[in-house]
Amino acid sequence: MDLATVLLLHKSSFIVGAICFSYVRWRSREPGLDLLSIGCCLLAFASTLAGMGEQGSIAFELWTFGSFSVGVTGYSLMATGLLRLSCRQRKRSDWILVAAALILSAAVGGIHWYAYNPTRAAIFNAAAAAFLTASAARILKDFFADRLPARLGLLASLSAATGFSGLVVVGMIFPAHAPIDPRYAFFLLIICHFSLALFVIVLVQERAEAQLRHLANTDALTGIPNRQRFFASLPGAPREGDAFIMIDIDHFKSVNDRYGHETGDIVLVGVAQAIAAVAGKGMSLGRLGGEEFALFLRNQTEETAFAKADEVRRAVKALVFSAGTAAINPSVSVGVALLRGAGDLQKLRDRADQALYLAKRGGRDRVEFYADPQAVTERPASADLSADGARDVDPWRKDVQHKRSRVA
Repeated sequence: MDLATVLLLHKSSFIVGAICFSYVRWRSREPGLDLLSIGCCLLAFASTLAGMGEQGSIAFELWTFGSFSVGVTGYSLMATGLLRLSCRQRKRSDWILVAAALILSAAVGGIHWYAYNPTRAAIFNAAAAAFLTASAARILKDFFADRLPARLGLLASLSAATGFSGLVVVGMIFPAHAPIDPRYAFFLLIICHFSLALFVIVLVQERAEAQLRHLANTDALTGIPNRQRFFASLPGAPREGDAFIMIDIDHFKSVNDRYGHETGDIVLVGVAQAIAAVAGKGMSLGRLGGEEFALFLRNQTEETAFAKADEVRRAVKALVFSAGTAAINPSVSVGVALLRGAGDLQKLRDRADQALYLAKRGGRDRVEFYADPQAVTERPASADLSADGARDVDPWRKDVQHKRSRVA
């Protein structure tokens, strides 16, 4: 393949990339795409200068130094764009790569290294490999926080481009020991440019889809999982020791009626955040609707399930919201059910709902534990059992304290 054809394909790859990045930037507003587009435009211009120079239509120093400095700057802008696209942030430190490209261009121009073709090509491709390596390192680092499959394709494209750039460097410095002809390595590098543009577009698309899934599964007001996401996260077959906790904000309607829905929303968000802080990442949490929330815990005992429910109650009780000159101190009623033996989620949830009803009926701002009828016979007769199987919180809390003292 002759050099003119290779340069034409090289320029075409960057023109296609610039068009793709500009279009995706217009549609998605992802950070870094603008710099990727500008970088591709500069590289396409540098390739054009090189092509015109090979044809002898412009002065030697103009095309050699011009193609080098513009091309190196273009690669640095592409790398900066990839850094921003990967972490979705704009940092001033990203401009270090562009500054390095400008310093390198000044050094090459001052020493006149651009006048010797092998030296110029070796330095140019070494700089390109360095910029691509910096981009690949950031993409790999961010993969652990943003596990999108397109990152792997993008990482593979950058790694291959770095490798082929390195082969060009070897071919220019040690032509007798080059594994492949630099011209073929340069052609394979062009293919990497196309795949790079492809996987950037796929990454943006996957992010958009992930965001849509997040919006579909997240309660818009509180930011915690919604009803659909909560039930989808539950296991198909619960095991013994799984616990279901139902939580309801006490007298929430009166907050809306007295202080307005805007204040009610503030209270709702604050309560949701308090519950989420207690839940952490080890359990399923969801807003079932209105002022009702639910928690699902695995591998619990009666003591630990009750303790977690009471921790939620106390966390909410500690909240204070201001509404003008008034202060709102919310509370919650909590119902807890623990699976003993075989069972299903619906039955477990119904039991937690029954316990929640008793908590409301018993004065609110309290925790009620659903007592398994089979276990009731083992309890003292004075346990104050209700007809539907739920037991008053006070004797239960005494029993929990008694068990804890025995363990201690």
